[in-house]
Amino acid sequence: MFGGQRVKYGSERNQFGVLRACRRPATPQPIVVFVHGGSWAMPYNRWVMGLLVRDARRRGWATFNVEYRKLGRFGGGGGWPQTFDDVRDAIELITEGRHGRGDAIDPARVVIVGHSAGAHLALCAVGTSGRRLPALVVSMAGPTDLEQISANGSATVDALVANAPEANRWRLTSPVEMLPFKVPVLCVHGEADTTVYPWNSKRLVDIGGASAVFVPDETHVDALAPKSAMWAAVTEAVSSTFQSTFS
Repeated sequence: MFGGQRVKYGSERNQFGVLRACRRPATPQPIVVFVHGGSWAMPYNRWVMGLLVRDARRRGWATFNVEYRKLGRFGGGGGWPQTFDDVRDAIELITEGRHGRGDAIDPARVVIVGHSAGAHLALCAVGTSGRRLPALVVSMAGPTDLEQISANGSATVDALVANAPEANRWRLTSPVEMLPFKVPVLCVHGEADTTVYPWNSKRLVDIGGASAVFVPDETHVDALAPKSAMWAAVTEAVSSTFQSTFS
């Protein structure tokens, strides 16, 4: 592996991802695209996913750790549609092979892993993309029903969707309103999560939009630890997906 390479998917300061891949792999590498969480706002950034990126590289997978515009004065002008568009554009950069690494990355073996707000954005990205899709999307502790979260009193969600037209606001911003997805979705959620409650993943499963693994005793931040049972469930699913799509 070589040190991370910044790859731009737009002209704004926060429109980039850090790509890590072998220089000359014997065969094209599978790649995991990471989308960080943090309430769609500063100060959270791609470094949140650092330990998971390192573990994915140790497993022999290429990685693309996505940055995007976020809410707030120093967030770069995020919200709807900017934040949503950024993550979709970053994912399509990889699935369409526009990353500048030529044959080093296998476009048929792309998996998206998002945590928390990043999981929400990953689901929205595949729910609205009309281009080549990844092989799997993994939502780790992702909020899936923004209308319900807003009704429960979330000022952050209200700020995120403020510019979306009121008539179809939730259809444009909430994963449960984008079903059915055209790609397999796995939800992995800690049953002790009190930041994004497990009902978010259960709701997606109940509607028929995903499969799920619910992990006893693990919390919201446990998902970011490489030794957690949540991450073990993610890597098992990613490995299986990469093996089944290998040609």
